[in-house]
Amino acid sequence: MKNLIGITFLTIIASSLIIACNGGNRSGDITQLQTIEDSVTENIADVIRGRIIEDTVIGHWTIKATKDSNDIVVGRHDWEVKDSSVFLTISYDRNIVYSDKEIRTKDVVGTEGEYIMQWGGEVFWVSDSAIYLSFGCFLPDTDDGWNMLYQILNDGTSNIIVLEYEMGVDGNSYIADFMALYLNERAAGTSSSDLKRLYEQYCSKELAEELYAALLPIVPDDADFRHAYKTIQIEPQDGFTGLPLEKYSFEVKFKPYHNDDNVTDILYMEVDGTTNKIIKIDSGERKVI
Repeated sequence: MKNLIGITFLTIIASSLIIACNGGNRSGDITQLQTIEDSVTENIADVIRGRIIEDTVIGHWTIKATKDSNDIVVGRHDWEVKDSSVFLTISYDRNIVYSDKEIRTKDVVGTEGEYIMQWGGEVFWVSDSAIYLSFGCFLPDTDDGWNMLYQILNDGTSNIIVLEYEMGVDGNSYIADFMALYLNERAAGTSSSDLKRLYEQYCSKELAEELYAALLPIVPDDADFRHAYKTIQIEPQDGFTGLPLEKYSFEVKFKPYHNDDNVTDILYMEVDGTTNKIIKIDSGERKVI
């Protein structure tokens, strides 16, 4: 309210000065004053429309995300709550990708009126090929819902990536996040330098160097990377490996080819709980039914 009062006061002063200096040219004064007021109004509307989630420049990307309530009400006989939308304005090398694009709960989970958008629009990962925004849609006042990434390519193409977290399983989230980004970055045709940055973020220094040198193939180059992720299963193996308590072992299964679900590839991965880094990836085996 203080800002609005200040703006109005300054506008009145500006109006008085223009009239005082220019005498009887009132039609020109009114036109100039109206232009000033319209500009101020537009700027105010831009600032107060919802809550700013992101407003940043990262690499090739310029991202602005705001969140505001929408017309959907989720509730029962004893309570109700309004759902929210996220509005995205994104450019890539100054070329507009989205201009105030509205993302609603139905756009990420398929329906609306049951789940509410608890968060959305935060930058999760950025590469030259794509940007990944985090979204979370849940039943009101519960942990029952969906953690998702909204992948946006520089041509405006988007993909929904559901993050498969196992609650209470140590080390699981690091495997889940890494595989989600790795497979979907490969699908987007990411550069080797961006893959290196991904390895360094999630893996130990030694493992990152091996992966970057292509000494450890994670997924075959001819795989359908999106299909591989859509079919991924991450299962903890602790209790069977005899590893120390701070080491967590996982079996990761996926189907590499969309036209042949008889083929399943298996990876064995370990997380060091003291560093929260992946320290081992073994290409286990390929099963053909």
